[in-house]
Amino acid sequence: MPDNNYAITGPCFVLLLLMANTAVAQQAPPPSVVQVANVTRTELAPTVPVPGTIYSRNDIQVTASITGQLTLVAEPGTFIERGGSVARLDTRPLRLQRAEQEALLARAEINVRQLDSQLRRQLELSNSNLVSEFDIEQTTANRDLAISDANITRVRIQQIDDQITRANVRAPFSGVVISRRHRAGEDVARGEILAQMTDIQNLEVRAFVPLKHLPRTAVGDTIKVLATNAVFEGQIRALVPTGDVRSQTFEARIDLPQGAAANWTVGQLVSVAVPIKAREISLTVPRDALVLRSNGAFVFRVNADNVAERIQVEVGDSSGEIIAVRGSLHEGDRVAIRGAENLREGSAVKIMVSQKSS
Repeated sequence: MPDNNYAITGPCFVLLLLMANTAVAQQAPPPSVVQVANVTRTELAPTVPVPGTIYSRNDIQVTASITGQLTLVAEPGTFIERGGSVARLDTRPLRLQRAEQEALLARAEINVRQLDSQLRRQLELSNSNLVSEFDIEQTTANRDLAISDANITRVRIQQIDDQITRANVRAPFSGVVISRRHRAGEDVARGEILAQMTDIQNLEVRAFVPLKHLPRTAVGDTIKVLATNAVFEGQIRALVPTGDVRSQTFEARIDLPQGAAANWTVGQLVSVAVPIKAREISLTVPRDALVLRSNGAFVFRVNADNVAERIQVEVGDSSGEIIAVRGSLHEGDRVAIRGAENLREGSAVKIMVSQKSS
């Protein structure tokens, strides 16, 4: 009789083994893809946003230094380097005055030479009693007056040269002409406003901060300035600690870095992150690491075996994109910041992108 208990050998056995392994692999869920960041120890100060406005550090009204007729006034929107011409006045009348004074100077110098010669002859004849002492004194006085007249004329020439120089109104800084009051061909008096010019590279923020925050704000502090398209760190240059009676605020002037000019412009509204508490060193994680549930807040720590561990935390103060937490965490621990909402305790994870929290 045939034996019903037979062994499966050869290719059939290998095929059955592969099918069994495939079934087991299909039952095990694939690892969750996550992005992680490190837990850091950061000096943190909670802040409150305060509205501010961007101003130029250099903004002037360009005025005429002399009286005359304009030959040039730069158009609005023109960028002018420091030392470039914002406006120019006709210098022909001044040059004619200079020519007149040069002629007067030559005449005065001739008079000085003539009186010098006369005085020299009188001194030579003084021992022969042909010239009185009074005549010598009078000639000396006339010679000295002629020298003084020549010096006065030289000073007038220098004054005219100064006016000729100031007829070319130069930019005291590199900037843009934003408006003009007069055009070429108009006559203007000294001190009249010709144009307005502003520096678009060196910017500052002026913010009015509630008086209760004054003790935690000091000159030289670094402070964040935010707008919809960028965030920059500025430095408090000056505080005006006199409070406004109605608004109960004080003015803070904050210097912005050079890079801010590429994103922001004069007159733009921004927010200033003013500290409301003293700085404390805390363990911090990115906001995206928090998983909020009805029974509390959690983060998922990824251990050395790339397995997720759910850690309950207490949330503390925040600043920007980081937040302080208290729990069973240590500096340098890896926490999931993308994909954490789908994790469970003990889930296997696959790290696609890793970064350090700032």
